[in-house]
Amino acid sequence: MKKSAKLFTFISVIFTIALGSLGHFFYEWSGNNYIVGLFFATNESVWEHIKLALFPMFLCFLIYGLSTKGHNNYFSAFFMAMLTVILLIPAAFYGYTAIVGKSIIAVDITIFVLSIIIAYLVSYALMTSHNIPWLNLISVVGIAVIIVCFMTFTYNPPDWIIFNPPANE
Repeated sequence: MKKSAKLFTFISVIFTIALGSLGHFFYEWSGNNYIVGLFFATNESVWEHIKLALFPMFLCFLIYGLSTKGHNNYFSAFFMAMLTVILLIPAAFYGYTAIVGKSIIAVDITIFVLSIIIAYLVSYALMTSHNIPWLNLISVVGIAVIIVCFMTFTYNPPDWIIFNPPANE
C-alpha cells in the first residue's frame, strides 16, 4: 500500500506542476472559453493561480481513486492537499511581496512548485496512516465546498484582494 501511495505522490507532483504550468495559458489559448475558465486561470489574481494547482490535483486524485481501491484517509488526503495549496500559495505570496514590495516571477514559480510538493507530502502522510473514517466524511464535504467556491468565484468574485489581478494586468 505504501509503495503505490509513494508512486502516486511522485507522479502526481510532476503531473500537477506540468499541467498547472501549462494551464496558465489554456484560458487565453481557448479564446477565453467560459468552461475552460472554470478549471484554469482567467486572470493573474492569486485566487486564479491557486486553481492552477487544484484542477490537476483533482484529476490525479480522481484517476487514482478510480484505478485503485484507494488508501486509508483517501478523501482526507485529497482535502488536506487542497487546503495546503489554498493556504500556502497566498500566505507565501503575500508574505514575501509585503517584504520585497513587488512580485518576482521566479519566487512565484518556486512558491507554486513547493506548495504542490508539500501538499502531496501531506496527502502521502495521511494515506499511509491509520484510517480515520469520520475525517474522510468531513473531507468529502470540504472538497465539495472548495470546488463550488472555485467554480463560483471564478466569474463572481468577492471584492477581496486575493481575487483581484495586479493593477498592471
